[in-house]
Parts: sequence; C-alpha cells; structure tokens
Amino acid sequence: MRATITVTGDADPAVAWSRYENLALWTTWSPQIQEVIAATPRISPGLNGLVVGPLGVRVPFEVLTVDADAMQWSWHVRFGPVHATLDHAVRPAPGGCSTELVIDAPAFVAVGYRPLATLALRRLVRSDL
Repeated sequence: MRATITVTGDADPAVAWSRYENLALWTTWSPQIQEVIAATPRISPGLNGLVVGPLGVRVPFEVLTVDADAMQWSWHVRFGPVHATLDHAVRPAPGGCSTELVIDAPAFVAVGYRPLATLALRRLVRSDL
C-alpha cells in the first residue's frame, strides 16, 4: 500500500531539510525516535544504521537516495519480515514549507504509522522547535 502524508508549517525549508539531513536532530522532532545509530552523522546514499524506538526496539535502515538540492531523500526500513520504503521531500510554501512523506509498506504498517508520522512531520516543519 502507498500512503501519502503532506504537512505544512512555518519553518524555513532549509531548516526543515537540515533536520532530515542531520541524524542527531531526528530525536528533536520525531517523538518515536530515541536514538539513531549510524557510521556518519548525516544521511547519504548507502548509509546503514539503526533507529532506536520505544522500549529500545531497534529498526535497521538503509538510506537509498539523497538529493540535497531538491530536498528529497528515501530510505528502506525493516522490522523482522516487515519492510517499508519511505520517500521524503521538503518544499517551499507560503509562510514556510511543506513536507511530503510517501510510505510504501503493508497496509497495516502504512495505516498504523500514519498518525505518528503526521505528528513528527508537524514538528519537523515548525519554526519554534
């Protein structure tokens, strides 16, 4: 199933993009992420790592693509037999920016993750974070 979430906020697009690029910032806007473990501090194609969530659950990931000029990136995550691909983009919008997330995952994952992802993306595009 493919699900799309779009959220608009008052953050400058470059600020929202930097929150994606810098792994150390993920915990500041994504409440479900407790820690990110990776070999480098910034997203880059081929980067593998772990996202640590609630109760210490570790979810392996691989960054597939990054286009900093277009402010777009995608990654693949897996939890046991469940796999998902997430495509992210930041775009200028009146008064700030918008971000779009396209989730390609089994229906129960896409539907279940949607509220949490929406909350995180609302924080991503806020200027007062």
